[in-house]
Amino acid sequence: MIKIKRSEGGFIGAYITLYVVLFLFFYHYFRFKGIPPLSWNTLFCIWSSGALLMMAPIIPPRWRFSSLRYIHTALAWVGTIGLAFGLYFVLASLVIDTTAYIFSLSWEPPLPRWDLWLAFCTAFFICLYGYKESMAVRVVSIQIPTEKLPKEFSRFRILQISDLHLGILINKKMLRQIMKQIQEENPDVIVSTGDLLDGEIEDVETISQMMLHYHPPYGKFAVTGNHEFYAGIEHALYFTGKAGFHVLRGKIVEAGPIYIVGVDDPGGRFLKGQPEVEEDQLLKNISDRRFTLLLKHRPLPHRGAVGMFDLQLSGHVHRGQLFPFMAFTWLFYRHTKGLLDLGKGSLLYVSHGTGTWGPPVRVLAYPELTVIDLVSRSSKEGK
Repeated sequence: MIKIKRSEGGFIGAYITLYVVLFLFFYHYFRFKGIPPLSWNTLFCIWSSGALLMMAPIIPPRWRFSSLRYIHTALAWVGTIGLAFGLYFVLASLVIDTTAYIFSLSWEPPLPRWDLWLAFCTAFFICLYGYKESMAVRVVSIQIPTEKLPKEFSRFRILQISDLHLGILINKKMLRQIMKQIQEENPDVIVSTGDLLDGEIEDVETISQMMLHYHPPYGKFAVTGNHEFYAGIEHALYFTGKAGFHVLRGKIVEAGPIYIVGVDDPGGRFLKGQPEVEEDQLLKNISDRRFTLLLKHRPLPHRGAVGMFDLQLSGHVHRGQLFPFMAFTWLFYRHTKGLLDLGKGSLLYVSHGTGTWGPPVRVLAYPELTVIDLVSRSSKEGK
């Protein structure tokens, strides 16, 4: 008997709810537009086909037939991009209808159902642009002067990966390109700020070996994101370790001239009953005056910890991923992209994320690898 994990049940429920809402919108919208209704048999076939495409990306590997892997992958691509298309078709239709109503357009349209065709083309070209944007990972470089580097280090380079979401949609070709970009930047240390996985991975050995290709001199460190718990924390920790990362779960490590501190995503409390580590209590264990890097998946600085670390690296929000949905991220997070001075000597940097969740589409929210150069203030002033 197949058992559904608690996290899988939440995902499946969310996908079904979204699909039903979109289906009902299209059904009533087309009727409102005067399109003749379809027969119940035709509607059932359309609904069933759409449900299959929508569910394909979130079917766990243990439910899949290995002989149908390529078919399943193709269905997942069509289903997730179809989801993005549906959302943009809805938005385009609402904008077109509202504009036509406001300006009382009474001219004779050049084509029957011109408004539907315009919405269709708009959604198609937005998704095409968004797919290309999602595949073009940018390297974002920032420089942080500090007095906390020892004399033998004039510069220390940190590379941040965040929200890669390895799974059925982030394929080996893209991962190869990302690893090539990482190698070209030649970082001293690599950090992953959560959501390295999107779900259970079938080919753990091959993909983890691809990530082992580059060995920075001071190691690779990671923290959990909410998707590590959705995927199954044991599976996620096994994969992350195989990929060469040391997972920090309420721990402090030395990496050359800096301290790196990592905490679990709070999602672990709800899904696995993990005890929460208070960052201020953890950071109290650092006694010497060394640059302290805090890795935390969500961009929510702990008020009591501000001033106890120099830089917090976070991700999670994807810059909203799909315009204009980034507006919703502002409802939950004060800061959703780039560098922010928190005061008391602490900084926060929020990455756009490197991969995608759901549709492999990004609109006005480019994916990034972040290169942070810690530069000795004394050496910088001496130039």
